[in-house]
Amino acid sequence: MKKLTYLALTLALISMFGCAAVINGTSQSVTFTSDPEGATVEVDGVPYGETPVSVDLKKNRHSTVIFKKEGYKSRTMAITKRFDAAAIFSIVLWDLGTTDFATGAAYLYSPDRYYVEMRKLTDE
Repeated sequence: MKKLTYLALTLALISMFGCAAVINGTSQSVTFTSDPEGATVEVDGVPYGETPVSVDLKKNRHSTVIFKKEGYKSRTMAITKRFDAAAIFSIVLWDLGTTDFATGAAYLYSPDRYYVEMRKLTDE
């Protein structure tokens, strides 16, 4: 009876955590580069540094990156994501994926690298 109780407790604890969250985490490193280098990178309005820069972003929370550099036209890009197949295990085996979807771990930023060619303000 004691073993059954430990097993039930262990399964209950495991079910509280989504598979994608455990396997791939709830944040992801995304790299931003530009030509020329030194462009300021803003993700959803928050500055993260100058290119080249890698940033750990919470999954499924960010949608836009803006590259800015003095003397150059700003460039805006959508940050895209896709479903993380590891979340299927959570859907099937544990908690119907609720943890992975709530934490954003059910998604991956794809691509995880963004590159822009900046254009001078005088170029048309």
